[in-house]
Amino acid sequence: MVNSTEHRIVVADALEIVRQTVSDHLTRQCGVNVVAQTKDGYETLKMCRHHRPDLLVLDMSIARPAASDTMARLRSALPDLHIVVVTENTSVANAFVALSHGAVSILPRSASAEDYVNAVNAALSGHAFLPSNLMREFVSCRRTLMRSGNIFGLSARELEVLEACVGGASTKEVASSLDISVRTVETHRHNIYRKTSCNSVKELETLMSVI
Repeated sequence: MVNSTEHRIVVADALEIVRQTVSDHLTRQCGVNVVAQTKDGYETLKMCRHHRPDLLVLDMSIARPAASDTMARLRSALPDLHIVVVTENTSVANAFVALSHGAVSILPRSASAEDYVNAVNAALSGHAFLPSNLMREFVSCRRTLMRSGNIFGLSARELEVLEACVGGASTKEVASSLDISVRTVETHRHNIYRKTSCNSVKELETLMSVI
């Protein structure tokens, strides 16, 4: 256990029962002081700016504003804040996005109580914590990147569509520049989203900026 009697944390989750359970467990097992529990991005920003905690446990499904926007604002306002992200989506792509926004540890929503303790203790000690399966995927992606420069298995055409979309081109503009139909571009975009676990061009832009 980290000697963390003075460490203060904020727990942000949309569900009150989850906030309370996580807070109680971390207080008992890590010796931390939970200074605030928040249900959305607005409360999280307000409480973090007020209490200036050492660590934030953040549910990625929170809204108003979204977790990614909340993290970006906190990274600017509180650069020393450690963030442990809890998410349903533990794909490599989503992990890259979370890490790029300032997360130091990532936990699946189904994480065990022990994993929560390990993630918090690691973060408070200045270390990252990733689930073993995600760590294996990171290693695999690194090998793929070193070998081919393409960690998501995109086809040559999908890479062209990705580059054009991230560059700001509309679907019609991509179709015209590549001499393919709009429907084909939409199919390629669907495949890109599926392979990268992204849901929008904005998420693709963020992902491409960190890999």
